[in-house]
Formats: sequence, structure tokens, C-alpha cells
Amino acid sequence: MKRLYATFLALTFTLSSALAQQADMLVGRLINSGDWFELERVYPNVKDDVQTPMLKQMAEVLLAYNFNRWDELNNKLPQLIAEHQDRLGYESVCNLINLGAAAEYFNGNYGVAADMVKSMADIIMAATGSLEETGVEELLVCYDSVRELPAPTIDMPDTDVTIAFSDSSGLHIKLPVSINGKIYDFIFDTGASSSLIASEIASEIGAQSVGEPIFVGGATGGGYLERALIERMDIGPITLRNVLVFVNENSAEDDPLKVDAVLGMDFIKRLGEVQIDMVNHTLRIPAEKSTTPEYGKNTLLEQNIPIIEVIDEGGDRMTFILDTGNSGADFFDLLFAKNRELLSTLPTETQNTWGHGGIVEQQIARVPEYTMRIGDRAVTLHATPATIPSGDIVTSPHHGSLGMGLLKSIEKVTLNFDDMFVKIE
Repeated sequence: MKRLYATFLALTFTLSSALAQQADMLVGRLINSGDWFELERVYPNVKDDVQTPMLKQMAEVLLAYNFNRWDELNNKLPQLIAEHQDRLGYESVCNLINLGAAAEYFNGNYGVAADMVKSMADIIMAATGSLEETGVEELLVCYDSVRELPAPTIDMPDTDVTIAFSDSSGLHIKLPVSINGKIYDFIFDTGASSSLIASEIASEIGAQSVGEPIFVGGATGGGYLERALIERMDIGPITLRNVLVFVNENSAEDDPLKVDAVLGMDFIKRLGEVQIDMVNHTLRIPAEKSTTPEYGKNTLLEQNIPIIEVIDEGGDRMTFILDTGNSGADFFDLLFAKNRELLSTLPTETQNTWGHGGIVEQQIARVPEYTMRIGDRAVTLHATPATIPSGDIVTSPHHGSLGMGLLKSIEKVTLNFDDMFVKIE
């Protein structure tokens, strides 16, 4: 499962060349290109030189959103809209509200999110007289139907926590989760914005159904799913309460990637830091978080899913979805297009991809070997499928997805969602 929903309006910022200073032009260009990693690196050095107050506020709001600085986002977003609504225009205002509402939803403030989307709907209606093809009505249903639910909470001991996981199939990391005294195997899935259970499990534990089914995007399309509330889940000494999960149809027995339960980023992000030890098959949640490495932040959250910055052998920066629910690793059409001269010489084949939404058939080239650097560590992937652009049209904003195909080639990975970095060992 990939994304709950996507933003529906593009956010851009245009500067008058006659008035813009060098710092303004740089920050404006990085915002328009969505290069958040570079903006995070350069903004502290140029912010005092930015001459346009609205541009400075927008940069800080978007960096807070992408790098999981929720308190900063809550403080600065209302100020940006209140002071610059007319100049921003209704489309950019709505997009900013949408980002803020998504952050509130993923942090369990459902009523706040619903009220924000309602204000966005009012702005669009006043400007256009219609909500058709905006996705706003569906967002409002998504948020409004859960507005009275309590926010999820997590209780953890003050000491280090180590939890053994199983990976007998080699395809997934599975954690033992206790619900109502019974143990279920949940897949540890950073590629899922929210947690998920099969309908059979939902019935067995008596999970309370919530609202109407809503559309959920997935790796192979998506579909409508119900949501349910689980009052308590225990993972070792960690207790998660008021968990809002999606309920999926029971997996078919012949599904090669049969998935009955998923722990998504709604849980994982609240841990702060997770160290995945692939040698000893353990997850370690340290009481004292690791210090940020010298290379700094290389992770952001896009619709609550981690995106990591990767450097190829030529020194070019790329972005990959970090998806531990992916049984392997994949290169998307953007990477194929970037390396077209080399990859177009490889033989092609048809690959079926299973996921939420069904099966997708794609033409791929299997890349024998590809080396990249994540942080300060070089990693090499082998026999990795690369999607060939259909009709030479590139559709993905990222270069690929790194899952178990990456994890099985390393000893340990640290995921830190407080300081937003991934470290490979």
C-alpha cells in the first residue's frame, strides 16, 4: 500500500526577475522544482538574505511539512495564509491547507483536519462554484467520518527495546503483535502510510467499523477500503492505542505475497528511531536516539511515506521510496529514462506486480548490477527490474523503491524520523 491520497493542486511560486534577489531566486527555484533536500541544505545559509517575506514563510512551511517538523508547521502555516492569501491565490492556498490537513490527519487530529478541508472546500466553491474533479469531497468524507475518534497514542519503556522478527520467507519483516491476547504476524511496512488488517482479523478481534469506505491508492492502482478502530495493540513492551486501520479483503491463498496485517507509518513514525538488524533478525528502538550523521538529513516524508536521497556513481542525486513492505527493489521509469542509453541495450521481459488494487503487467529490463550511495555507504543491487517508460512518457517522480532487496544486502539500517535520516551499515 503506497499512499492514502495525493495533493490535487500544484504549488508554484513565481518571482519578478526585476525585484528578485539572488537568494530569492534560488529558494524560489528549489520550491518550484520540489527539491526539498537541497532546500533543506541551503536555506539555513541564505534565509537572512531572502528579501520576500512570503517566500521565506513558504520555504519554512514546506520544509516543516516535508521533514516532519509538525509543531513548526502548525505555527507557521496559518500565518502564511493569513498574511499572504490574496497574493498566493486560491489554488496555492488550498494546496497549503491540504498539506496541513494531511499532517493533522496522520498525527491523529482528525477533527482539525476535517475543519481544514471544509475551509478549503469553501474557498474553492467561492472561486469556482464547483468541487468536481478536485478530490475535496472525498477528502472531507475521509476526515469528517473520524473527527470524533481519539488520537492514537504510544507507550514505550524508558529503556532500549529489542523485538525479534521473523523473515522465514525472505520477503518481509514480520513482527508478533498481540491483540486481545492473541498473536498476529504484522508486516513492518514503511511503504504504507497507515496500518492495515484483513477483514477476517477485523471480525475476530471485534474491531469497530468507522465511516464509509474510502479510496486508497496502492502500488497497482488502489480501491475502496473500510476503516476500523483497534483500541489496543501490544508489540513486546510497546503499547499502541486507538489505532485507525484500513480493512482489506482476505488475501487469496494463491497470492504470492499474501498479506493479512501491516504495521504502517502511523505506528513506525511514532517510534522515533528504529534500528533493523538483519544479522540477528531484531528491531531495536533505542531509548537514546542516534546523533545525526555528518551527511545530515537524507529522508523526508511524502504523504507519510519515507523518501530517501540516493547518490548514483556519477554523483547525481536521486530519490527512492523506502518501502520495507516491498519484497525486493524496483527501479522506476524515471531511472530507466535517466540511463536510457545503457539500459535500452538490455533484454526486456514482462513482469506482473501484485499489490493493493490488483495485478499490473509491465515491461521491464533487469539491471544486472547498480551501485549507489545512501548516506556514507555504497550499496549494490543485483538483477533489479527497471520499468520501461510506456510510450517514452515518464510517470514517476522518484527513481525507484528500496525494500527487502536492499535490506538483505546489508547488516543494519537505522531509520530516524525525529532528525530524518537513514544510516546504512
